[in-house]
Formats: sequence, structure tokens, C-alpha cells
Amino acid sequence: MIRNTASIALSVGLLCGTALAPAVAADVDFKGKRLDAVIGSSPGGGTDGTTRLVGRFLEKYLPGKPRILYRNMPAGHGVQALNYFANTAKKDGTVWTGGSSSYVDSGNLRKSVVEYNPTKFEYVGGVARGGSVIVMRKAKFANVTDKSKPPVIIGDIDGSRSWGQMMLWGKDALGWNVKFVIGYPGTAALSMAARRGEVDAFGTSSIKMHRDLAKNGEFDAFVQLGEAEGGKIVPRVSFPNVPTMPTLMQGKLSGEAQEAFRFWVKTNQIDKWYALPPGSPKDVVAAYRAAYMKVTNDPEFLKIAKLQFSEDFTPQTADDVAELISATAYPNARIFTYMHDMAVRHGLPGEPLSDEELMKLAKARGGITTVSSSLEKVENGGRVLHYKANGKAIKSKVSGSRTKIEIAGKEAKRGALKAGMACEISYMGNGAEVAEVKCK
Repeated sequence: MIRNTASIALSVGLLCGTALAPAVAADVDFKGKRLDAVIGSSPGGGTDGTTRLVGRFLEKYLPGKPRILYRNMPAGHGVQALNYFANTAKKDGTVWTGGSSSYVDSGNLRKSVVEYNPTKFEYVGGVARGGSVIVMRKAKFANVTDKSKPPVIIGDIDGSRSWGQMMLWGKDALGWNVKFVIGYPGTAALSMAARRGEVDAFGTSSIKMHRDLAKNGEFDAFVQLGEAEGGKIVPRVSFPNVPTMPTLMQGKLSGEAQEAFRFWVKTNQIDKWYALPPGSPKDVVAAYRAAYMKVTNDPEFLKIAKLQFSEDFTPQTADDVAELISATAYPNARIFTYMHDMAVRHGLPGEPLSDEELMKLAKARGGITTVSSSLEKVENGGRVLHYKANGKAIKSKVSGSRTKIEIAGKEAKRGALKAGMACEISYMGNGAEVAEVKCK
């Protein structure tokens, strides 16, 4: 697939009525049954949210209208959930999963703790919510192609995310005048860094974040990953006039570089997906796929999805998802080598950094402030903390996977945080994420 230019993207339609639903055996019936949806992330994120929305409508369209319960298993950034799903979960249709692109990322699949092969899953379908778009200070647009000017400062986590790699390809192949500053733990911290003038640009798929930054006229979208449609990459609906990276790169690469870029483009067309365990009966798979087709043709589903997630929310078929994952999960080793060497050549880590390494970078850069304060209010099961720092009210987010939490010297979950606790809090700014919470 990687060698065929025409297959860089897949046709991703809205699964309209002209598509033929697979035949469903009459004896597939989930009436009175409880189905488990396994989710490899904490409640509240994109993977969790899209899975629950899809599940809500699958209850309506699966034979027998079963009830679905959701099992969040965030340990290991999805690895624990998919290990269970692939090797232990029942294969009778009573267990399905909602996954993310990171769970099938070729780099993550090389880790020794991974005990699943995503090319063996029985895919039901997927969704794409719009790829990353670089938001940049408008005064710096001209600097990108003019090396007589100061370089554009690109804020990033560690260079392994799609937006960082987009600018990396631009620097390497197009000679873009950019400089990377890494160690920011997420887009909230990057947005704050951009407002403070620490960085000139970063990437996000969030239309809300783009609009918030564009309000004062200082920032605008510069370049985007784009979306797959009709056999080619096209701009997102929300960014019709922003150039796509594949368009800018046309005719600029050959050999291994071209192969690596095609692989990278395909990888970034994977977003959220839904699957049954490997070895699930064909009639059960057909029942799920037929139900999913009905879900994605339901006007109410599409209305809610676009309001809740993105105007660019677009369903993908089971075949779309299976082809993309098959083409990207286990690439030739030379692609890893090329991507690694390109990153190192431009001063970025060759591999994704650990949470501990990212925290050290943030502290060294002065991006993390540590204060001793009492928790005045704890919301949403520990996901939001209110406290004071230097007399000012601070509101911070708590990640279920990235934030390190200790209570009385022992590791704890965010749900154990309570109002009134005296804590040492390392935070990244008002409204951003907490790096570490140590409570007595």
C-alpha cells in the first residue's frame, strides 16, 4: 500500500444508502444481554467520548437492542485494555472496544508489553474528527520561508506527535526556517505558551482552540494534515483555504523519503476506531457492521457528533480502518530508521519521551511552578482542582495517566483527592494540567 501513490488516502464517505449492508444471520440476537465496551483511556477524553456515543446508538440498532456498559482500563496508555481484549475477552459479540490511533501506532506496537496484533481485530468502523492544524502567529508566516529572519519557534511535546512531525517534514524537505522547543505536556500548556510569546506556533485538531487563539487577530492556521476523501487528501471543512502538507510536498521527495512520507500520511488518517476481538464469528461481525452503518446514517448521531466533537466529524467504514491499520502497524524497519534519523538530524528525540523525561524538561524550562496549598474544591472525580498560588485562585486539570499523584507518601488515583487536603502542587499555569500532586 505504501508504494502506491493513489493509496495515500482512502475514500471516506458518510456511508450513504448506496452502500450495501452485509448479510446478517437471523439468529444473531442480543436481546436481554449486557455488552461490555472496553476503553483503554480514562473517562472524559476523546476515545471515551466517541466510544460512548457510538455505543449509545449501537444499543438502538444491534439485534435485540442490548444494554452496553463501559469498562475504562487506562493503564499503560491502552495496552492493558487491548491485551485483555485480544487475549481474554469473549468472542461472542458481548465484548467490543473503542480505540485510538495511538493504540495501533507502529512505535507503540514495538513495546515488549504489547500482547496484541491490531491487524487481527475484526473492525466495525471508525471516525475521523479532523487532523491537526498548525496555529501560528501571523507576523511569523513570512519567516517560515525566509532564513534571513529569525526562525519560527515551534512548541511541541517531544516531536513524536503529528503536528510536530508535520513541521519536521517542512524543515527537512522544504527548508522551513523553524526551531523546535519541546517539553510542553499538552495542547493546553502550548496554548498558554503561545499567548505568553514563548512559542510562535503549535498544532492541534481542536477547532475551539483555534478559534479562541484567533479572536484577537494575532494567530491563524498555517498548514494542516487534511482529511482523506475520494482517493486524495483534502482540507478540513473548517479550514478550506489552509494548504495540506501532502499538497505542499508533492514532487519534493523520492526513494525512502517518499516511502516514509506516504507511511506517515496514512498513519495520520487513523483516529478513533471500533472492533470485535480476533476470531469473532462472521455473523456477529456482520451484525455489528450493519448496525454501525445504520448508526452513521442516523441524523441524530451525526448532529450530536458534530456538536460534541468537531464540525469535521466523518465516519469511516470497517474496510477503511482495516486497510489503514494493516498498512501502518508493522512497516519496514527502514521507515523507522528514516523517521528516527530525520528527527535526530534536527535536534529532536528519536523516540517518544517518557512522562518523567517530559516533566524534567518542563521544570528545566521553567514551565512548571510548585506551590504548597490546600485543595479548596475538587470536581469531577478529581479531574479538576481549585487552590490558591501566591494569593491567586488557580484551576488545574488532572490527567489520569500523566499526572503523578501521591497521598501520604503512597501512589494514588485522582479520585482520592479531596477538598481540604494540604498538598504540594506542580502546575503549568492557570487552566492547564497538573504535573504532580503530593498530599499529606
